[in-house]
Amino acid sequence: MAIIKAVSSKASIGQALDYVTRDEKTEEKLISGLHCEPETAKDEMQATKELWGKTAGRTYKHFVQSFAPNEKIDPALAHRIACRFAAERPEWKGFEVLIATHKDKDHVHTHFIVNSVSCEDGHKLQQSRADLKDMKAHSDRLCMEQGLHITEKGKTFSGEIREETAAYRKETYRLLKQAERGQVKSYVQDIALAVLDCKETATGREEFIRLMNGKGYGVDWRDSHKYITYTDLAREQAGEKACKIRNNKLEKYYNMGFGKESMEHEFERNARTAETEQSERTAPRAEPAEPDRTGKQPVKRSVGDVERELRGIDEAVKSLTSAGRSEQAERRRAEQKARQRAEAERRAVEELQRVASERHIGRDRGFER
Repeated sequence: MAIIKAVSSKASIGQALDYVTRDEKTEEKLISGLHCEPETAKDEMQATKELWGKTAGRTYKHFVQSFAPNEKIDPALAHRIACRFAAERPEWKGFEVLIATHKDKDHVHTHFIVNSVSCEDGHKLQQSRADLKDMKAHSDRLCMEQGLHITEKGKTFSGEIREETAAYRKETYRLLKQAERGQVKSYVQDIALAVLDCKETATGREEFIRLMNGKGYGVDWRDSHKYITYTDLAREQAGEKACKIRNNKLEKYYNMGFGKESMEHEFERNARTAETEQSERTAPRAEPAEPDRTGKQPVKRSVGDVERELRGIDEAVKSLTSAGRSEQAERRRAEQKARQRAEAERRAVEELQRVASERHIGRDRGFER
């Protein structure tokens, strides 16, 4: 499993390049260049900036692709994946990129130092959060092609279930952690706690919205909208712009099920639980039967009744299959033959009794003569 992250640093581009290319950092000199030579990358990037007159401002972008400690991958394969990744990034087209793979920690990782000025037309590199999200998906695809693990939502770098707050932006993450510790008041934290509280008892969407309104939060939940939007009504009335949050952001921050589908499933479970509890409360209690003279409770159904009922159930089940129907037909034929034999035996007995009776009458008449 590999993760992609952007590195924020105040180091100069020269310092960053020197750091990632140090001998003790790179194994077998796993260093490559895209649109530049590794040995002269620092000079080439600086020359590009001077050529286009763009030496001020941010001078580079720094990204890292890290593999989990338990991922069985050798540095050479990790470096090949990194080189392909850099060459296929559309926003890096025409930009000089230094690629250096390290194995100095407990996991293999690769650094990407991207010049902020294009060597083809001199435009500055623009990298958005959407691009970073796409980079993560791109990395996952390359890993899958090599039979490696990919990142899973809600899990840590080591593959364990994530139970802590997460956020792409460092400022957001810091604020949420401070809110968890009670150091600051965060409306996002308050809305998340209110949603968790209300969805535990609500049996439907309307009831959930009513419970949230009672806590001072507006809920915009429409079938025509992809996301649910929550509003801190007090902050909105006070004229504060930061008063709304979507459910997909809550899922990202807290790694919990705030989506429409998971919420509706919880409502259904709550409704079933409430219905069961209501049935148990309203169901009449059966009065115990009076014991008989031996002190035992009378058995209302005989063993024969139970056996007949079980046979009936068995017959009903078997009638649903062709094998069962064949078995039933065979049993009926056998039962019919048995009845015929029993009838024949009964008639034979009656015939014997009739003959014996006639003989007995004949003997009596002979004695009379």
